[in-house]
Amino acid sequence: MASGGATVQDLLLDALEDLGQEEYEKLKFKLHTTSVPGGKNIPLGRLEKAKREELVELMVEFYEDKAVALIVTIFEDIGLKYNASKLIEVFGKQIQGYKRKYAETVIENYQLIEDRNSLLGESSPLNERYIELLIIRDHRPQMQREHELAATGRRHLEILEENASDYSSTAIENLFEPDKSGVTLRTVVLQGPAGTGKSMTVQKIMLDWAAGELYQGLFDYVFCIRCRELSLTEEAKSLADLIIEQCQDMYAPVKEILAFPEKLLFIIDGFDELPFSLQPEDGHCCASPSSKMSMEGILSNLLRKKLLPKSYLLITTRPGATERLQGYVKFPRFAEILGFSEKGRREYFSKFFKDERKASVALQFIENTTAVSTICFIPMVCYIICSVIKVELETEDEIADTLDTTTKVFVQFSHTLLKHDSQKRKKSLSGEFRNLCSLARAGILEQKILFEEDDLQEHNLSVSHLKDLFLERRTFHRGIGRHSLYSFLHLCFQEFCAAMFYILPEEKTRAPDDEMDLKKLLDVCEKPGNEHLTLTVRFLFGLSSEKVRAFLEEAMQCKMSDLAKPLLLQRAEEVAAEDPPRKGYYLLNFFHCLFESQEVEFARRVMHNFQTIDISFKTLSVLDCRVLAFCLQHSTIQDHSIDLTFCRLKLHHMKALAPGIKNCVVLEFGSNRLGNSGVNVLCTILKELDCHVNTLDLSDNFLTDACAQELCTTLSTSKTLVSLNLKDNSFTEATVPFIVHLLKTCTSLSILFLNENGFGNKGRKRLNQHVKKIESERPFWLWL
Repeated sequence: MASGGATVQDLLLDALEDLGQEEYEKLKFKLHTTSVPGGKNIPLGRLEKAKREELVELMVEFYEDKAVALIVTIFEDIGLKYNASKLIEVFGKQIQGYKRKYAETVIENYQLIEDRNSLLGESSPLNERYIELLIIRDHRPQMQREHELAATGRRHLEILEENASDYSSTAIENLFEPDKSGVTLRTVVLQGPAGTGKSMTVQKIMLDWAAGELYQGLFDYVFCIRCRELSLTEEAKSLADLIIEQCQDMYAPVKEILAFPEKLLFIIDGFDELPFSLQPEDGHCCASPSSKMSMEGILSNLLRKKLLPKSYLLITTRPGATERLQGYVKFPRFAEILGFSEKGRREYFSKFFKDERKASVALQFIENTTAVSTICFIPMVCYIICSVIKVELETEDEIADTLDTTTKVFVQFSHTLLKHDSQKRKKSLSGEFRNLCSLARAGILEQKILFEEDDLQEHNLSVSHLKDLFLERRTFHRGIGRHSLYSFLHLCFQEFCAAMFYILPEEKTRAPDDEMDLKKLLDVCEKPGNEHLTLTVRFLFGLSSEKVRAFLEEAMQCKMSDLAKPLLLQRAEEVAAEDPPRKGYYLLNFFHCLFESQEVEFARRVMHNFQTIDISFKTLSVLDCRVLAFCLQHSTIQDHSIDLTFCRLKLHHMKALAPGIKNCVVLEFGSNRLGNSGVNVLCTILKELDCHVNTLDLSDNFLTDACAQELCTTLSTSKTLVSLNLKDNSFTEATVPFIVHLLKTCTSLSILFLNENGFGNKGRKRLNQHVKKIESERPFWLWL
């Protein structure tokens, strides 16, 4: 048999030479009659007189990489099982030999990572920094298309708080395991918002496979195609060419690698970042890996399983692109990557700081700062926050209150990056930074994340030293040459810089244009299809904060523009005047903008328009509650009605809502998880703030006799309470005396829901008797 360096032709020829003449003739007959890939058999006339060397050439010509698998099948059909197993064994050794060489290349390329702001030569082993991420299988259709960063906290909260039976958590090693019916799906779509660690997970998969720790026996080769790099490939190429590039070896045994496609995994990382549209269903279809076509054609045929239908695919994408992806893949397994679990976040801090005391101080700060805590489950944001905190801890043992909004986190991170720059930048910092932000803004408006040298020239950044601080330069192959592209450290950072464009001092000749641009942005940001502008606008509100403005002016030694704030205030008033008024997540997103600004004036000018606030049946985070409290706290009216029914509220949510409750008269908290401790917190709030609530719904909140006395005593002093709903809880006869006391002392109370509790016959009888006395004095309705 052939040696370890044999080609496919050598292996096939050796296999044919082991056959007797009668067996050889049977083989040729089968080659003519057997159904073959592509449906094109070798013509009988060419088969009949073909010698063994000629037949090998014919098989490679007609069947290419599938020739070996076809001969194995025919050997088995004509009873040559030993020859079939022998060919598989020899071919397997051939594949395994090169597989080790390729694995070494993968390890070299994927074993190290660099921090976003690392200096030359600074890197860390991936295995020392990687933290296992929370991944779930979620087969429900996408219900919300909110901005990815904003949606993550809520989605993550649902996974932590809902019953585990609602979701199927998984790990990367189980992504391709058979489903409950035993069917193995060959396509997996791993989705997740920006910054949740999709690309890091891909890097970990590549490294672990190459190290022999993942998918052993399942995949002989794993290839990674990064979509953001594909714009560099303009010339036509084949899938075989792409594999040669992946192997970084022009002599790679491509035909041998492709011979058993069921042993191949192609990872398509960042489908949402594709710089082109894929070919339609009726576009060029090609089943041959050696056929030249555009990158659009290769990807389209891979996704649709026209190329290597038995191969496996792992596709990562942001949620916004999953609908587009569904037009190309059939019967995929969907999984969602959410970011860090709470345990993972702690482990990340520990590894980042490499000092338990500093990690503990930083974690305590995160846990005490609600806004930061919520977004810190996103690995990219976690990295930014840790970078900022690390700098502050180098000079202080405690952390200043500088990171209470998302905007402040990014402002601090930008300031940290600028500190790496030299003294020469001081004279032109604001101008150069505005150029950088102009590039970011253009990219956001055009939905562009990769920039050419021409883009940098257009925004006067070609010789700017700021591009080395804020942009990531990546060099790729293009033909026989090399080509460089630039991107911001992350899309969310690009969105922040885009917002900064409107805050930095404008050129006098550009001022009218900038004002028109901002007005247009605010007009279109919430129209369907413009979800990509959500975070940029939120950052704009955050940057309008006087504290942030003062910090930026000091850091950059220049006065910030006065353009944005009045336009943002005008926009806020327009939203407040909408009829019908907003509700649900649309309303909550607007409140997030007000909160991000931390400007009391904004809330005072608009909150009177939102007398009724309905965010019911939406899972709320603690940050959401803090946002709502900020807006209510600074309202100019004191008769708000808030409906937070079925929002998964608990004790800590109630604490976050506290400052805003004083301006509410209707509190709809039904079907939540407040429990006795949450109600006790509510009672403290009502007493301390001297609230004037007239309607209170605490139905279905897991309440027991333990909170009854405190609740009834607190409400007994109210002169405004009209309706109280305590149904569907776990009160018993022991609570009856406290309710009777409430009925006697709170003379304004006229509607009381107590049904679906456990009062028993004796308790209900006593309550009914007392209610009859009250009904003789004032109108009263009791549901028992």
